[in-house]
Order: sequence, then structure tokens, then C-alpha cells
Amino acid sequence: MDMLVRDILNPVLVPLGFAPGQVGVDGERGQVIFCRGEIDSPDGGCVDLVLDVEAAPDWQITDIRYWGFPSDRWHLDFDRGARLADQLAGLAQTLPSELV
Repeated sequence: MDMLVRDILNPVLVPLGFAPGQVGVDGERGQVIFCRGEIDSPDGGCVDLVLDVEAAPDWQITDIRYWGFPSDRWHLDFDRGARLADQLAGLAQTLPSELV
């Protein structure tokens, strides 16, 4: 499931300057982190797009944070009640315009 997140979003995010997603799983929770170097970020370093996933009972994205930008862009909107495949399809459509 985390690999699915990475595999679907890499083709969307890599062209926007993000490194391929890094996956971490611990039992029924996981994260996929996409890092983009950003000179204008507040800390002068990397801006991370972090997707939290959880098996409850099926895998779903539970939170999306965009670290390195003002708090108004800290948590990104997504369809919390949808299946993982539908969440990913929606993100593949909306992330390019949200992350410009």
C-alpha cells in the first residue's frame, strides 16, 4: 500500500521537482515522504510532502502535510472517506496545481 502510494504519485511529483517517495511502514501505519529542495523555504532546505497511511481496516491516507511552507498550507485537503485508490486518483489530479 505505501508502495502503491509511491508508485502512483512519483510520476506526478518527480516532474514538479520532488525526489522519489521514501516509504516507511510499521505494522498498520506508514508514511511516504517526498522531498523537494526549495531555496525559499523558511528553513532554507527541503520542503517535504508527507502522506500518512493507516490500515483501518483497509489502507487509507489519514493525513497529508506539506512541511516547509506557511501554516495555511500545512495540511492539504483530500477525500478522507474514500478508498486508497480513489484518494490517490484524486491527489494525482489536484497536487500539481496545489504544489506550484
